[in-house]
Amino acid sequence: MEMLQHLILQGSEEYWCIGSGEGSVETELTANALSLILKEPYGFLLLFVTPSGNDFVSISSTDLSTTVKVWMGGNPWVVPTAFFVSRPKAWEAVEEFCRSGQMSKSLKWGRLAEQQWDFGS
Repeated sequence: MEMLQHLILQGSEEYWCIGSGEGSVETELTANALSLILKEPYGFLLLFVTPSGNDFVSISSTDLSTTVKVWMGGNPWVVPTAFFVSRPKAWEAVEEFCRSGQMSKSLKWGRLAEQQWDFGS
């Protein structure tokens, strides 16, 4: 856990963009996963991924007008900066996920399919 904490709190954007552009945490507690995408200076975009496809995204603001390009699964996504949370908040979410397999109650989450944004490039 110490290495994961270090990577979330201090890891470079270059590190997080290696490969498909995201990192994921899985646990044996549930079949859920927590995906993380780092984009400086905004922090981490968190996706709580469920086997049913009823996925959730972290939300830090209601303003979806400012967007930024990230890479998800090797594909470009243009997402609102409102989907990003600070590094410390991302670490809190990862700790909770590792303990319970669930979304952190300290963050606001929204169903990904219900968010009003266009993920195209």
